[in-house]
Amino acid sequence: MLDEICRKVAGEPRVEVIDERIFVALGYDLANIVLVRTDEGNVIIDTGMSPARSLPAREALLAKAPGDIVAVIFTHSHIDHVGGASVFANEGTPIWGTDSLTEHFLKQYGEFAKAEMTRGSRQFGQRLPLTQLPCSSLGRRVNIEAATKTGAMLPNKTFSGRTAFAVGGLSFELVEAHGETADQLFVYIPELKALFPGDNYYAAFPNLYSIRGTSPRPVNDWIKSLDAMRRFAPEHLVPSHTTPINGVDEVRTALTRYRDGIQWVRDRVVQGANDGLSLDELSQNIGLPAALAKDRGLVELYGQIDWSARAIYTNRLGWFDGRPEALYPLKVEDRAARTLAMMGGRDAVWTAANEAVNQGEYQWALDLLALLRQADGMTPERTELTATALEQLGLTIPNTNGRAYLLQSALELREGQVEPTVVREDTPLLDATPLTYFFDVMATRLIPEEAEGVYESVQVEFTDVDERYVLTIRNGVAEVIEGEPLPGTPEPVAIARTDSHTWRRLALQLTSPAKAIATGKFKVEGGVLAFRKFTNRFRKDL
Repeated sequence: MLDEICRKVAGEPRVEVIDERIFVALGYDLANIVLVRTDEGNVIIDTGMSPARSLPAREALLAKAPGDIVAVIFTHSHIDHVGGASVFANEGTPIWGTDSLTEHFLKQYGEFAKAEMTRGSRQFGQRLPLTQLPCSSLGRRVNIEAATKTGAMLPNKTFSGRTAFAVGGLSFELVEAHGETADQLFVYIPELKALFPGDNYYAAFPNLYSIRGTSPRPVNDWIKSLDAMRRFAPEHLVPSHTTPINGVDEVRTALTRYRDGIQWVRDRVVQGANDGLSLDELSQNIGLPAALAKDRGLVELYGQIDWSARAIYTNRLGWFDGRPEALYPLKVEDRAARTLAMMGGRDAVWTAANEAVNQGEYQWALDLLALLRQADGMTPERTELTATALEQLGLTIPNTNGRAYLLQSALELREGQVEPTVVREDTPLLDATPLTYFFDVMATRLIPEEAEGVYESVQVEFTDVDERYVLTIRNGVAEVIEGEPLPGTPEPVAIARTDSHTWRRLALQLTSPAKAIATGKFKVEGGVLAFRKFTNRFRKDL
C-alpha cells in the first residue's frame, strides 16, 4: 500500500501543467512549488523546504515558463513552504504572507524548539532507510539536514482578512484562512478559476493535530476556511501537497467532503464529551460515516482521527476528562509496581510481553513493557524487546507520520538518540528576527540549580536600535523586561552594550563572546566576569 501511495503522491520529480499559465513542481520535496505565469513575469506560490531541494524545481519550472520571478506568496509559515525562498526571491522581490506569519514562524523555533525538533525528526523518519519509509504520504521524504542550510525569508507584504494584487493581466486574491496553521491563506485567481488552498486541503485526512508537537489546529476556523473556498466554485484546486484536482464538480466534491469529515469528528467529540465519555473511550470509537470513509481524500495517511479527537477535546475542555480518579493519580512508578504485583510480578509480565511479540500483539507488548519501565527502568533485554515491538508495529502502519515515529523510536533505542539538527547559519533571516524573541527564549533556559538563592539583574543595551532589556533572576525564574526596569529591580551587576547584529550571533553561537569583546563590538560596564557568571546560569543548547 505504501509503495502505491509513494508512486502517486511523490513519484519522480516532474512539472505538471494545469493550463497554459499554471505549473506545479511535484516530487521535488515534501511540498509542491507552484508557478503562475503572467504577462509581466512569474509568481511563485510556496518555495519548498531548502535551497538544495528547491533549485532543481526552479530550473524545471522555468524551463516550462521562462521569465523573471515578480512575486512570491507564502500560504503559511511551515518550513517546507518557506525554506527555499532564497532560490526564488531577491532582496526587492515582493513576498506576500499574512500579518501573523512571522510570529508563527518564529514560534516553531522558540521555547519548545528541542522537543519539537526531536519529535519532528521522528515524525519525518530522519534516520530511517528508504526501504522502511520511501516517502511521506504528502510528498517526497523530508531532508532535514538540507533544511538546516536554510533559504527562508520573511514576508515584506502582509495583510489581515483579505487583499489582492494584480500583475501581468491576472488578479491574485489572497484570503486569510486559518486551518492547519493560524497564519494560513489561500489564493484565488478569477481569470483562471484556480484556487490554491495551501495546506487547508490535501488528499489525506487532515493533520488536525501534529504528533511532532504543535498547538491543536483551529478546527472550527478550518471548516469556515473550506466553506470560503467553496464559494468561489473553482475549476482547478492546486494544493501545496498531493496532486491537483480539475473540474468544477470534482473540486466541489473534494472540498465539501473534506469539511464534512472535519465537522463529523468535531461533532462526535462534542457529543461524546457531553455524554460523559472519557477521552480514551471517545477517541477510540470515532470513525467516519460510510459516505466519507470511502473517500480517498480522507484516508488516514497523514492525519489520524483519534489523534484529532484528542486534540479537539483537550483544546476545548483541557486535559481533565471528568473522571474523578484522574484528579489525584498515584505516582507513575507506584502505580506500575502495584499493577505488576497484581499481574504476578515482573517475571510474569516479562514472559507475557515476549509472548505478545511472538504472537504479533505488538501494542499489547508495548503496554506491558511500559509497566516494567515505569516501575524500575530499562534493562538491555527490555530495551531490545521494546525496539522489536515498536519496529514490528510500525511496519504495519500506513500513516506515514505514525509509521516513521514508531520506526525511528525503535532505531533510537538500539543506536542511541542524537541531538536534533538546528539552523546555525548566518542568513538574512537572522537580522529580521525581533530581539525580543531571543530574550523570551533565553528566559526558559535558566538552570534552576544554578539560580538557587540568586537575586541579580543585568541590562543589555543596543547601540544601533532604541531597545534595552533587563534580565532579573529571582525565585528560580528569569524575568525579562523590555525598557525601563520595574520598581524593586536590583541594581544591575553588569550593563552590556552591543549592536543587535552582534547579539543575534552571540545568541546562536555564531560568534564567541571573546571575539566580540576583542573587536570592541561587545562592551560590559561592571565587569565581564560578573556578566559571564550571570549568563552561565542559562543553558546554551536549544
